[in-house]
Formats: sequence, C-alpha cells, structure tokens
Amino acid sequence: MASLRNIRQVLVIVALASVASPTLADSPQTVEMKLAGQDGNERHGYGNCQWLFPHDTCQETDLQLPELASEDPVFYAAKFGEADDSVFTFVIDKTPDSKNSYNLVYVDANNDNRIDPKTERFPFTLGSTRKATPLRIPLMVTNGDVTAPYFVNFTAFPYQDKNNRKQRVHANLRNSSYYKGEADFDGQRHNFIVLDLNSNGRYNDYELKLFKGDRLLIDLDHDGHFRSFEDPKKNESFPLSRFTFVAGRWFSILPSPDGSRAKIAAVDPPMGVVEAAPHVSRVKLRSASQTLDLIFHDGQAMAIVGAYEIHEIELTSPRGEALEWSLTARLKKNDRPKVVVTKDETLKLDVGEPLRVELDIEPQKNRARMVKLRMQIVGNRGATYLYNEDQEIVAPPGLIVLDSNERPVATWPVRNRIILGDIGNSWSVPRSFTGKYELWPVVDLPGLDFETVGREVEFRDGEIVMP
Repeated sequence: MASLRNIRQVLVIVALASVASPTLADSPQTVEMKLAGQDGNERHGYGNCQWLFPHDTCQETDLQLPELASEDPVFYAAKFGEADDSVFTFVIDKTPDSKNSYNLVYVDANNDNRIDPKTERFPFTLGSTRKATPLRIPLMVTNGDVTAPYFVNFTAFPYQDKNNRKQRVHANLRNSSYYKGEADFDGQRHNFIVLDLNSNGRYNDYELKLFKGDRLLIDLDHDGHFRSFEDPKKNESFPLSRFTFVAGRWFSILPSPDGSRAKIAAVDPPMGVVEAAPHVSRVKLRSASQTLDLIFHDGQAMAIVGAYEIHEIELTSPRGEALEWSLTARLKKNDRPKVVVTKDETLKLDVGEPLRVELDIEPQKNRARMVKLRMQIVGNRGATYLYNEDQEIVAPPGLIVLDSNERPVATWPVRNRIILGDIGNSWSVPRSFTGKYELWPVVDLPGLDFETVGREVEFRDGEIVMP
C-alpha cells in the first residue's frame, strides 16, 4: 500500500503540472489562415467599397498600357495593401465591334506597372446605379514581405449627383474573399473568419465604426453559421479591436495585415464600472482601437479603461410591462458624448431620459393639401430614438388632431403607420380643415416618463397657412 507521504507527493506533482500546463485557450496561439470564399463579404457582411472616380488619363505615368480601342477609355486608381506602390490601375475600354457600351476592363492585377493585354483583360457588363453585375477579379496584393491573392468585385456604371453634375462612368471595388482559421477560445476548437470589410487589402484595421475597419466572425456553437452582431446575447460577429470578449473572457486577436496568420492570446485588461439610468440596457462605446458593446444589469456594466465616444444607446421597457418596447439611438458624429473609463472607478452616463416626443409638419412643394409629418423621440443629449425593427410594437405611433375647442377631429394613421425618424410620412389633409388646429403625437411607452410636444397649425381649405 502506498504511504500517505507518497500520496501527498503525487498530489503535489499533479497540482504543479496543472499550473505549468495551461489550456490551449490560456496559451498564446498562432493560427495559419487560409484564403476562402467565392462569395466573400456578401455572405458574411456586406462591408464598404472603394468608390473609384473616373479619369481621362492614367494616374500612373510609368504604367505600360495595352493598345486601347476606345477613343475615350476611362481610368481608375485603387489602393490595396501597404506596399510603397499600392496603386492599382483599372481601365474600361470597348471592343471594336461595341457601338456604345464599355465591355472590357484592363487591370494591372499583379501591380508590376504593366498591363498584359491577354492575362489582365476581362469582359464585363456596364451596369446602372440600380443594378450592376459584379466581375470577380484576382489581384496580387503586398503587405509587408507577403504578396498574396486578393479578390475584388468590380462594377462600373454611369453616375451623377450634386457633386458630380456631369454624368461619367464611375466604378467601385468590394473585397470578395476572406481568411478562415481554427482556434481555441473556451477549451474547444472553433472556426473563425477575418473579413476585410473596408476593402483596402489589409486585414488588421480596427473597426472605427460599422464597415470602417475589419471584422471577426467566430462559430461558437459549431453550426457552420455566424449569427448577427445585432444580438449581443448570441453574438458571433465582433468588430476588430485591441481586445475582444469571446466566450466569457477577453482575448487579443491580431490578424497579420495580409490575413494569412492570426495571433491570439487571453488577456486581462484593466477595467472600470459604468452606470446608467434604469431604462438603459445597452450602450456602444468606440475609441480609435476599441469597440465596447456594454450590456447593463441592474444599471451597471464593466468596461475597459480608456477614452471613448458614445455611438449607440438602447432603451428597453421595464420587466413585467404588458407592452414591451425597445428604442435605439445611433448618434451622429457631432452629437457623440465623450467619456473616460478609469480603472476601479465608476463612470455615470448622462444619456437617455428625460425623453420628449416631437412633431414637425411642413407642406410638400407643388402638392396642395399634402404635408410631411416627422415624429421623433429625442433624448436628453439630442439623440433621436427609433423602435428596434425586430421589436413587435402592439401600439404603433400615431397622431391626433384637435380643433380650436380641443375636440378630436381626426386621427392618423388609419391605414398607414407613422414612421419615427427623419424620413417622415405624407399626409393628405382633409379639405374641410379651416382654422387653427393642434396636432399631437401619440406614442405608448409604458414605464417610461416622457414629454409629448404638440404643434399648432392653421389651415385654409386643407392647405397650411404659412406665416
């Protein structure tokens, strides 16, 4: 029989071995990634494109061009990767038998400052602003000492707007491939994907806002799909940041610029406490290197130390209310409050309540008795809140009209639904409306204190009397 002393020695050795041999998730990992995907970002996230403005001449003066058939070819300059020469030239041309439409695109695909008339020539169909069939083109993009394939979707179309008054053929390029690997985040192996959502040929750009950077997708439930980042409770999509919260812990996930490798390590970043009003359920903070999606429980959430801007705020109905509602505000650039999270200290956010419901009305040009109604729920910092699209609203917002004796003479919508936000709705004013009326928004948000702001409007035979 083993002695008590021997048993103790065995227990000590086992304990030391368990300390000295951490799980793979606790150990730094270097993952070799593989280029994947024929449908690219369109499957996993639409992302942003490079908009290419037309030029009459080539912007690379030392580029060797093929013989062009068109008298008016269009040149474009795109930038990919981080090489000293990161400019890729695209040229659209016509075949000799083409009467009107461009139908060829030449690309310096390997960026050697020479367009091969055979291997770098692609047939394509000129599109429109409403519909353009993308052409998938392989490029060779350099990042650091690595040159690797990189696929783009190319589209070209006639375009003009207030800043481009003369119609020209513009084009855009969107990344159409991604890198895929496998790593341990919670004691199990998970497939994950790195997306170049800003389509610049690099896979390591922090996401400063949606599609302005790169993104990580992690198949945490092993079902082969990646759930939307709009559901924080079932999230499998993460903005690329300095730190990423995955499977209940923080990680540093750093893809190489070319996307072929990723370094992953568990981390313990310094944290502070953030407090918010009772109805605040979620707040998104962003800095130059970090995105935080804070979920509040009992009015508190933990956050990584740093200086941030508030980008989104979500308000949710109290538990137990018969009518559930959820409101989200996405703040515009100049309206984002700046906050600082400090280690082991509490930051109190001044966002959300008090709220007020505002109504605006204006006549529509050249349309008698037609007005545009805009209804907005505005927070204390000027943020405009909208109902979440996936939230079932039992009582949609509406409008009540009172005459000079404060008697209700009309309600709206009858067949239509009022839209909250800047877009507004058109309303045909009854011809019988003559005199002064009060228009009041009707919004049902049980459990939330808010002010409703009405408007006094004068009509004559259904038309607004302007001051």
